[in-house]
Amino acid sequence: MRNQLSKYGTWGMVAGAAQGLGAAFVENLAIQGKNVIMIDRNETELKQIAIKVEKKYSIKTHPLILDLSDLNNLDDITKILINLDCRLFIYNAAYGPVKPFMENTTEELDYYIDLNSRMPLHLISKFLQSRKNEKPAGIIIMSSLAGLWGTQLVVPYGATKAFDYNLAEGLYYELKSRKVDVLGCIAGAIDTPNYRSTQPKKNLIGPSIMKPDTVARKALSKLSKKPVYIPGFFNQFTYFLFTRIFPRSIATAMMNRTMDKMYN
Repeated sequence: MRNQLSKYGTWGMVAGAAQGLGAAFVENLAIQGKNVIMIDRNETELKQIAIKVEKKYSIKTHPLILDLSDLNNLDDITKILINLDCRLFIYNAAYGPVKPFMENTTEELDYYIDLNSRMPLHLISKFLQSRKNEKPAGIIIMSSLAGLWGTQLVVPYGATKAFDYNLAEGLYYELKSRKVDVLGCIAGAIDTPNYRSTQPKKNLIGPSIMKPDTVARKALSKLSKKPVYIPGFFNQFTYFLFTRIFPRSIATAMMNRTMDKMYN
């Protein structure tokens, strides 16, 4: 993977980097010798990760403590991208609590869109504009299996993840002639603090829980090779069954039955 990632220069950026999958992306980039721009609003954990990877892998970090749901922060991020000639961008930040749709406030509904959809759309545009001399660049956008079927208890989250999935797939085809590699990573359940906080019930037909490091490593290895990647055999098998074998109506019913057993 080191040779593959080397074409994207010496700096990578991870949006949503303080814990879980984002922290795993940071460490995997550091392992490959990349310096990392780290963005998150969690100052304490972000700085802890920065200190850890700088010391362990002898790389540089540039922590940015800011709210990725606020478009007013775009200019600050863009300046860093230009100054450091960053050409590898990973958007991992997301808001996705598990709860009934009607329990979301007006502010929360806006927050789903601002963090999960609006910011990656604008930030990717700025990232592409900041690229110098048509040098090769890479983009990874994290999506979710919840975005492939309408799923109860994560309705706004799933809708925004469907947006991210389509954004990545379309950009893959539009930008490949410009030496920009794009990957939409459609993940299932990942063992992160956010996932554990939802307190899912264990059941026989529940999802396979993946380790953050595994998802990050596999996603990076698939960049430039395909437009969309689903990490994990269980998730890939589920996708095959739900798209090639079962009609959508049955697949969606099964997905929602699983969610009901996990949380209701």
